Amino acid sequence: MVARARVRTVLVLVALVGGATGCGDDGTGRAEESPSAGQSSPSQSASSTESQSPSESPSSEAPSPSPSETVPTAPASTGLARLLSGRQMPGFNESFRWRVASTKRGEGRAPFGTCHRFAMTSIGAEEVAVRRFVPVGPAEGSSASHLLADFADEKTAKRVYAVLTSWRAQCRDRLRRFDRVELGGLQTVDLSAGARSGGNWYLLTYGPPPGDPDAGYFDAQGITRVGDTISVLQMRLVGQDFNYLPGEEPMVAAVQTAAAKLGA
Repeated sequence: MVARARVRTVLVLVALVGGATGCGDDGTGRAEESPSAGQSSPSQSASSTESQSPSESPSSEAPSPSPSETVPTAPASTGLARLLSGRQMPGFNESFRWRVASTKRGEGRAPFGTCHRFAMTSIGAEEVAVRRFVPVGPAEGSSASHLLADFADEKTAKRVYAVLTSWRAQCRDRLRRFDRVELGGLQTVDLSAGARSGGNWYLLTYGPPPGDPDAGYFDAQGITRVGDTISVLQMRLVGQDFNYLPGEEPMVAAVQTAAAKLGA
């Protein structure tokens, strides 16, 4: 039997969707500390981003999604249709389910990924779409999100893909406010789609979260490229362990599913 991550739960769903009327971008529905950062976008090429300095510290934006919120429909050729649905986003165990909290065009005010230093449009993306997910049922601190970015050509997408994977090694300064930080190694995801595609993921572990010194954030980051399109995925859990057999981690399935939707 494969051990699954133990998810910290709460008694009421309101802890997830929150009571605030403001709207933000982290998809958790609560004003919790998050490693996501807000930065201004530079006017520079993807090949020069690795030498830039990040903002002083990460910041968070907290949305208040409504359970009745609907997802915009779109033709199959658009970016919105190629984003994962709530059913397609893997859960942390067999009973864990996601629902869509928001779907929009554009990245928003802050860079998407925990380790991202600049917005995707700053490093060459022509079109960006983002979908954010919250758990179905109580699972405090859990969130997921999916970004889709289209580029002018495959050469540009390959260059940006290399930049995104390189940001993992520079991520410790993005998480410096946490007492414990561990950067997992870059793992290859088998897409079986030849040279026109690529897939990787890595796990960030940091903490402790407020009020729970024995727990931590398990923040999985996934990246996949098919032709001139890149998908970036995030799945974050608050818990005490994150145990899966190699290749059976939820993010591996998420990267493979996202690549399949792009035609890999």
